[in-house]
Amino acid sequence: HPTFGWRGSHSAGLIYVFPDGPQLKRTSPDFNPSWVHNRSPRLSALEVRDTFKERMGWTDRETVALIGGGHTLGRTHGNCNLAGSKWDRQPPYNEEGPYFEAVPGSGRGPTDGTCGTGPLAGLGPNTVSSGFDGAWTRTPSKWNYDFFNATLSERWEPVKSPFGADQWWTADRKSNYANTRRLTSDVSLAADGTYRRIAQEYLNDHAKFDSNFADAWFKLVHRSADHPHQDDLERDVRFCTHFEFLH
Repeated sequence: HPTFGWRGSHSAGLIYVFPDGPQLKRTSPDFNPSWVHNRSPRLSALEVRDTFKERMGWTDRETVALIGGGHTLGRTHGNCNLAGSKWDRQPPYNEEGPYFEAVPGSGRGPTDGTCGTGPLAGLGPNTVSSGFDGAWTRTPSKWNYDFFNATLSERWEPVKSPFGADQWWTADRKSNYANTRRLTSDVSLAADGTYRRIAQEYLNDHAKFDSNFADAWFKLVHRSADHPHQDDLERDVRFCTHFEFLH
C-alpha cells in the first residue's frame, strides 16, 4: 500500500494484491478529473498477473477462478468512517486482525456511536476490516454466478466506501446488481482481454467454473499447508508477506 495503510497482504494477511488499484497520473489520457478516484482497472490487471502468475506461479485461468470464486461468497466491511474520531490513529486491528478492534480481545469496533449504536455497535454491518464496503453478489452467503455476470455486463463507476476506500459501484443505480460493489482488482478482470475471455467462459459454463475453482482452491490451501502457523498473523501484522513457502 503506497501510504502504508492496512488494506493489503503486507499488513493483515487478507489479500494478495493492492485492491484499491494503481492510481492514474493526472497526465494520463484516461484521467477523469470529475471522478471521485482514478484507479486503473487496466493497470490493476498487470499487477494481478505479476503477483499471481510471475510471483506465485498461478496460471491466468487459476487466477480468474480464484478471484471469481473467492468473491462469490462473503462481503467487504467498511461501513464506518473513523476519520476525525479518536480511533483514527489507532494501530490497525490492535495486532488482532482481520478486523478493527476498539478494545483488544473484544471482537468489535467502537461502541461510542462512531460505528453504529445499540447491540450492533462495532459489530455486523458496523464492522471495519478492509475498509471497502459491500457484497460482491446478491446472495453473499449462497453460491451463485453473479460475480462474473455483473463484472462483465455492468458499467462500473468510481465511488468511495463510507470508510473512504476507493471502490466501484454500478453506474445504473437501478440495476439488479446495484446493491453490490467491486474492487479495482475485480474490475480488472473485465479490462484485461485474457482475463475477460476466461471470465466469459466461466459465465457461459458454470460447471467448468465450479470444477476449475475447486481445483485451484485445493491447490491454494494445500500449497500453503505449512503457512501460516498459529499466531503468525498477530506477529506479522504490518510487515510484508514473503512467499518463500511457495515451491
